[in-house]
Amino acid sequence: MAKKQNDDISLVSANFGAKGWFVIIITFLSILLDSSLINDSLNVTIDVFGGIFGDGSTNLLYAFSTITAWIAVVGAIFWGFLSKKINIRYAWAISLGITAIACFVWGHATNPAVYFICLAISSVGGMGFAYITSLNVISNWFPRKKGIAMGWVTIGFPLSAAITANFAGAMIGVGRGSPVVLYNVYGVCAAVLCIIVAVFIRDWPEEAGAWPDNNHKFDNEAARAELAQGLEYMKTSTWIPSKLLKTGKVWMIGLSLGVMELLSLGIMTNFVPRMMQSGYQMPEILRMLAISGILAIFGSVGCGVLDAKVGPKKAIQITMVVAIIAIVLNLIPNRVCNYISLPFLAIMLGGAANYLVSLTNTIWGRFDFPMAYKVLKPMVAAVGALGVSVVGIIGRNAGYMVAYGVLAVLTVIALIVITLVDDKLIGRN
Repeated sequence: MAKKQNDDISLVSANFGAKGWFVIIITFLSILLDSSLINDSLNVTIDVFGGIFGDGSTNLLYAFSTITAWIAVVGAIFWGFLSKKINIRYAWAISLGITAIACFVWGHATNPAVYFICLAISSVGGMGFAYITSLNVISNWFPRKKGIAMGWVTIGFPLSAAITANFAGAMIGVGRGSPVVLYNVYGVCAAVLCIIVAVFIRDWPEEAGAWPDNNHKFDNEAARAELAQGLEYMKTSTWIPSKLLKTGKVWMIGLSLGVMELLSLGIMTNFVPRMMQSGYQMPEILRMLAISGILAIFGSVGCGVLDAKVGPKKAIQITMVVAIIAIVLNLIPNRVCNYISLPFLAIMLGGAANYLVSLTNTIWGRFDFPMAYKVLKPMVAAVGALGVSVVGIIGRNAGYMVAYGVLAVLTVIALIVITLVDDKLIGRN
């Protein structure tokens, strides 16, 4: 008799199989592209476009990032709907395709209106290929090993933080001060990923002749039978959006993990102006960015291992405590404390995007995950979208000490809220 999916496997093993690793690598590259394009490049490009558009446009561009992030929340609902109507991989490919088109136009923007439209399209596209579709596929492929799988794919976020400022600066240099070359490179990358996803990715491992979690103890026939039963269950599951929106823990998870995303976006998109306000010069700031980004790569995998070892809820609590320590150390006007804060910041960056997939899967299971995630991700994104403008506008007008103080208070609130969440399984595995 074929063994069940829940037979003993190592939840921290990176033995994903060749096909599983391919899915992880393409997801990682999608996340890297989105984080670099939409978030980390702002450390360089906002001032470049501000120079093109004229004085007084910088605050407007920061506000655009928050507005378009909220538009992307609506996009999250759209990608969830589309991925249910067609193949998830086709929705993933479409989101990459529209982003590629927007990038080829974006670099030529000569006024805020064109900039806004391109940013909005790319933000909606990024919500599709970096969060909704790709991470849905990750959950489908790794229902039990989702913690360690997310630890690997979310390396894209800290790696972007480590390399984007230098990369964007170099490409703008090649363009002699123009952003055209930079955005053409982004466009080409999105187009190539679009083709790869459409041709080679499959929604479920069983469709690719692979095993869930690469668990060879579970034979293909049994895997396909369980998938068929699960897909049939999904047609009649009571976990529909209206029920999810009436469930208290959905709102609690959305708020608490939304604050983690707000921290990550707010801190990293404002890292350069924050450190310049503290008296650091650009070469040293770029080194600090690189240090925190490189350390966060290890932090991402480490948070994945922590998730697998203690469960996502405890891992979130630990990461939030680390985030509070990072903020407090960064608030101390002392070079030593600022540098000591970087490893703590790295752990927070590494874990910020890890946990929503894992916690949702833990509570709602493999076959109720897609609907629960489609409701939760827009909530988390809506809160996280505030990060760029909250930190940027408060920091530039009232000082980054005030902005970071606000972040510390929000993190304490989020820690209390997530502690109250009951993480027992209530969906279908």
